[in-house]
Amino acid sequence: MQKKPTKPKTKKKKRRNYRDFMELKIDQKLLKYRQIILFSDINQQIAKEVVEKLFVFDQMSDKPITLWINSGGGSVDDGYAIIDVMRQARSPIITLIAGSACSMAAMISIAGDLRTMTQNSTWMAHDIASFGMGDYITKVADRTEYLTREQTKGEEHLREYTKLSEKNIEKARHGELWLYPDVCLKKGIIDEIIQK
Repeated sequence: MQKKPTKPKTKKKKRRNYRDFMELKIDQKLLKYRQIILFSDINQQIAKEVVEKLFVFDQMSDKPITLWINSGGGSVDDGYAIIDVMRQARSPIITLIAGSACSMAAMISIAGDLRTMTQNSTWMAHDIASFGMGDYITKVADRTEYLTREQTKGEEHLREYTKLSEKNIEKARHGELWLYPDVCLKKGIIDEIIQK
């Protein structure tokens, strides 16, 4: 009985992970078109990612960088780290609110060189919040002093970058100031509404 010829063994090709492949392609496109996405709460990790991208894009060229924002806010210190890098960049930075920019995200949005907002988005400012104040009275007093300074810094930031009235700033200090695109345009929070 004659043996059938066997096919030579070929190495099995390692299958690519489709999700990793797609993420790589998306990252390449974002890099090419100088787009940064801030669609989460602002914390140290997110601030690091945004700052790294701002820094790299700014070193590559001085073409505009677009920072897309849809965030409920987060850490004040991490938010100001992003703002400080935006202020140092040579490249013009376009902030584009697509969804909502609340709290610290609102402060970041107004620091752009060109501030834009989609027609279905919202913007919100409010007073500073602190968590975990249960401690010795002297530490609570020190923390209160720090928070008071941060509150003042935030109000000065709003005065510098917007045309909000003192009444608006007072509302943000004692509650929440929710604004829609047409009002944001009038109050100098944005420069342009992105239409369909």
